[in-house]
Amino acid sequence: MLVGPSAGYIFSWPVAAFCIGFATEKVWTGIKTWKVFFINAVFGVILVSLIGAPVMALITNTSIWAGLVASTVYLPGDLIKAIIAALIAVQLKAFSPIKDIKNQ
Repeated sequence: MLVGPSAGYIFSWPVAAFCIGFATEKVWTGIKTWKVFFINAVFGVILVSLIGAPVMALITNTSIWAGLVASTVYLPGDLIKAIIAALIAVQLKAFSPIKDIKNQ
């Protein structure tokens, strides 16, 4: 599994999680659902695909373009999950222990 076609996707998740967390922290004080969705889409969907698809193509001995095209089948579901995650993140801000810098 860690050396199979899905290896690039698996290894891209920690990178994507860091990027999503870092970018979300930057917009935390003015957090809006569309901002978090954009961050999730760029780092959680596009970045993961851009890392995972080429690795899959190399391991399966196909072209990188074929790997990217094959990964587009997952885009609708990934974007739906990005919307749901954005909605949840905005709602959880009310319970977050992270203080706004302006309020300190």
